[in-house]
Amino acid sequence: MRTLPALLPILLMTPSLAITPDLAELERMSARFAPVELRVDTAALSAPDQQALAKLIVAAHYIDDLFLTQYWSGNHALWDKLGKDKTPLGKARLRYFWINKGPWSALDEHQAFLAGVPARKPLGANFYPEDMTKQQFEEWVATLSQEQKQEAEGFFTVIRRDGGRLHAVPFSKEYAKDLQRLSKLLHEAAALTTNASLKTFLNLRADAFLSNDYYASDVAWMDLDAPLDITIGPTET
Repeated sequence: MRTLPALLPILLMTPSLAITPDLAELERMSARFAPVELRVDTAALSAPDQQALAKLIVAAHYIDDLFLTQYWSGNHALWDKLGKDKTPLGKARLRYFWINKGPWSALDEHQAFLAGVPARKPLGANFYPEDMTKQQFEEWVATLSQEQKQEAEGFFTVIRRDGGRLHAVPFSKEYAKDLQRLSKLLHEAAALTTNASLKTFLNLRADAFLSNDYYASDVAWMDLDAPLDITIGPTET
């Protein structure tokens, strides 16, 4: 039996943050989320599927790390900085950062609860340059060929500046190191499971992490008929 922690919001949105919260205020804000125990019994899984599951849990941790990167470019540096503060206030800040996956309070209109960061979560997260406006993006896209436009507006690219000029970068290049690790883990999990549909999906999704073409693996996921049902990787939402 495995126990997985989860946090669920239990109160409505509160007024916008006017100042950096102190310890008491951070504890009040954190208390709006209720710890929930999620239990799963893996005893019915075959030994090969249990081994595959262990690989997929490791892969999920890499996805968590990658999500922090996508949410804001400064997340990892700030997480490391917060982790060095062992005071009660420092620990409270670290905990609330992890709940929100960044320095903005989701229940307070994404207002910053830490100093030294943008006052509100950047609207484009880390998928676009923080200083880029919607108008600038649209004007740039209007200059592109149809193929380039599809890439720039696609689900699996980020927009970056290079010498002041905008350009699209596929996930497979932008997150190459993380996606190579994920691809290896999914191939290893596929080699372990004896379920044909799971094996197919995992191999195709592992290949998609490197090719940036997710169509075949999306189709394979819809055909999944296995004791393990996993969703991993980017989705249009």
